[in-house]
Amino acid sequence: MKTDIADAPASVPIHALIVNSVLTGGGVDSHTLSLCQALLGAGVRVSLAVSERARLLPRARAIAGLELLVLGRRRQTWPFGLAAYIRRESVQVIHAHHGRDYWVALLGSKLSFKSTQVVATRHLMTPIKPRTLRLLAPPVRVIAVSDAVMRALAQCDPTQRLALRRIHCGIDTEVFSPDDAAGRQAARAALGFAPDDVVFAVVGPVHGVDGKGQFYFAAAAAQVVASCPRARFVCMGEGDAVDRLQAEVMRLGLASRFEIRPFTDDVRSVMRAIDVLVHPAVSSEALGLVILETLACGRPVIASHLDGISETFVAGEHGLLVPPRDVPALAAAMSTLAADDRMRQALGSAGRDWVLRKFSLASLGPATRRLYAEALSSAD
Repeated sequence: MKTDIADAPASVPIHALIVNSVLTGGGVDSHTLSLCQALLGAGVRVSLAVSERARLLPRARAIAGLELLVLGRRRQTWPFGLAAYIRRESVQVIHAHHGRDYWVALLGSKLSFKSTQVVATRHLMTPIKPRTLRLLAPPVRVIAVSDAVMRALAQCDPTQRLALRRIHCGIDTEVFSPDDAAGRQAARAALGFAPDDVVFAVVGPVHGVDGKGQFYFAAAAAQVVASCPRARFVCMGEGDAVDRLQAEVMRLGLASRFEIRPFTDDVRSVMRAIDVLVHPAVSSEALGLVILETLACGRPVIASHLDGISETFVAGEHGLLVPPRDVPALAAAMSTLAADDRMRQALGSAGRDWVLRKFSLASLGPATRRLYAEALSSAD
């Protein structure tokens, strides 16, 4: 009797080839590696196709059980390498994450002359181009990382050609976890924070006019210091607007309280050391992995009420939401948390429980495996 893969247990083998030609950092690339871990935990055989110059290649190599297909720098040749690998290793599902890789995965599947199912994840709120829409029409399965992305895709697809599924991102809650008191103090000392400092941090690139909202953060910080002399402010990120942000910090008289530091791969240590993450996003935001990572470390969040951000936590239970670009509202939220140690601790503790329930790898892996299995069953 034929077994329906979609209903079969995790012991039924599925081999998925994840494609990411970038893997240099950022939310999409972090999610790619988390997904690989989650799928391995769900019993999927996982291969990852990456460029030989990928900055996160060492992190990929460190994932136990993950098979790597390291391809050359010329992405135009990737479909041929993918096709050969699909044939040789009996790949059943090929899954692309960056928009630039959608066509690569599709062409690799076609050139393999195998019935490989194609899955694409959409991580952006930006409108999808008509030619990309045609490319992703069935039988491609499209995963949206948030309900907000689902709505954005639906607006671009009024005839509902896309086979959509919302699957939230997942966080490694063993890596992103609260530290004990001694470890927390050591992490704070390593970053130059005093035990009684109340540290607010923004993590993200500083590009363009507003960056990730760092200029609004600096303006709010200038208001917070009047009521909270213990407050410290950190922006962790790089970009073409860093010098301009530094000049604004000087103009606001915050030089002794406000630091701009380069991005570090050891984000976990930063999350454990700070008191509050501020995510003052001003443009589109599909979800916000840094928010989930911070909550998983037991720290509360203040974030813009924008797109998919409101899906990452419950306002008032795990953090506070404020309107984008609203400096007085942001300053008021920061002042509230600066003045109330117990509130920060309660929000952070509840936030970790929330992530454990809603955004863990244990949720991400099985949900994605089920989608793969459904795609394979429908192709039979």
